[in-house]
Amino acid sequence: MDNSPRTLFINSTLAYIAAFFITTFIHESGHFLAYVLAGAHPVLYHNYVQADGGLLSVPARVAAALAGPMVSLIQGCVAWFFVARNRSSSAGGLLLLWLGLLGCVNAGGYLALTPLSAVGDTGKAAALLGLGLPVKILAALAGAGILAAAVRGMGRRFADFIPAGLDKPTREKHVYRVMFFPIIAGSAVQVAFAFPAPVFLSILYPATSSFVIMSAFGMILRSPGTGDGPGATGGRISRALLILTLVAIVIDRLLTLGVRWPG
Repeated sequence: MDNSPRTLFINSTLAYIAAFFITTFIHESGHFLAYVLAGAHPVLYHNYVQADGGLLSVPARVAAALAGPMVSLIQGCVAWFFVARNRSSSAGGLLLLWLGLLGCVNAGGYLALTPLSAVGDTGKAAALLGLGLPVKILAALAGAGILAAAVRGMGRRFADFIPAGLDKPTREKHVYRVMFFPIIAGSAVQVAFAFPAPVFLSILYPATSSFVIMSAFGMILRSPGTGDGPGATGGRISRALLILTLVAIVIDRLLTLGVRWPG
C-alpha cells in the first residue's frame, strides 16, 4: 500500500502546527518588545501581551499595536524569499512554506480587518490615530493584496511536495493531504490551545485565518506534481518536525503563565 499520502499529511500537519505556534510567538514578541522599548513593563502570554498602555503616548501605543503584524510580515517575506530560491521537497522546506504563508496571512489578515474591528491590531492603531473610513478601506485593500500575492506566489509551491508523473486521482489525494486536511486538523489543534483567551478574536483567528490559503487548492490541483524525490512525501514521519511541534506546544503552555519584563 502506498503510504506516502498519509505520511505527507502527518508531516504537513506537524509543519503547520509548529509554524502556527512560531508565527504567534513572533507576532506577540513584536508587541512585547515594542512595549519594552517604550518604557513599559509588559507581560508576554501565549497569544496576547498585557501592558498598561494608558501610561504611554499615542505614538508609542500605535507602534506597539502595529509591531505584531509588522514582524509577521517580515517573517512571511523572509520565508517567501527562501521558498522562492530553494525548491525543496524536504520536511524543512515544508515548514518554511507554512512559515511564509502564515506570516503573510497574519499581517494581511489584520490589515483586511482594519475597517471591521477596533480590537485587532491595525484596527486599534487606526482608532488611536483617528483615521477615517477611506483610509481604513485602503488598509483593508492592502491586506487583501498581501493575502492574494502570498497565496498565489507561495501556494503553488505545495506542488513541490507532490511527486511528478502521478495519475489524476493519486495527485488529487496528495493535494488534499499536503494542504487541505492539514489546515483543518491544524486549525482544530490551534483553537484547543488558544485557551485561555482574553478576547473572542483570539479564538476566531486560529479557527478561520488559515482557510484563506485554501483558495490555492484549485491551482495546485491543476498543476502537475514537481517533486523529484520522496522528500516530505516519503514513507516516514519527520522526527525533527515532531520534536519541533512538541517543543512549540510546551513553550505555548508555559507562556499561559506569563513572562513579565522586570521592573
